[in-house]
Amino acid sequence: MNIAKGAALGLVMASSVLVAACGPATVDATSVVDDVRSSIDGPGSVEVDTVTCPQDEVAEVGATFTCQHVLTDGSEGEITVTVRDDKGALTWEVSRPASGQAEQVVLTGYEREIGRKAKSVDCPDPLEDGAKNTCTVEFANGESRKVVVTVKDGGDIRWRTR
Repeated sequence: MNIAKGAALGLVMASSVLVAACGPATVDATSVVDDVRSSIDGPGSVEVDTVTCPQDEVAEVGATFTCQHVLTDGSEGEITVTVRDDKGALTWEVSRPASGQAEQVVLTGYEREIGRKAKSVDCPDPLEDGAKNTCTVEFANGESRKVVVTVKDGGDIRWRTR
């Protein structure tokens, strides 16, 4: 049986741009961190622990930079931020999801799609982008199953049973 479900992890956000008194306008990294934290946290036991973005990124249209995020389970991921206009509009997407995000997608999707409640899911960390990552789904009775998780462009998480 093949199942493919995605998790859209990219979001459009508006953030303020700080204007430096003696230099070019820069992105307000704190706004990016706050938006990422509130957007990634959701249902499930894994939440964002920390988000780290570079400071003093120039707010030039088309400029990109990378932020790191760590979930409460210790898994790490990356977020790509792009400056969209001269008023400070930004877009960001999870360019490399943390394994904890994939585990949550499989955990919630397995019951919905297969009809069986899983106790836990364990995926490799870090997930390889575009590769077939094998994760283990465990059930309360001790039984386990393998699923294949693939991360597509833009952080889209797809999984299927083996």
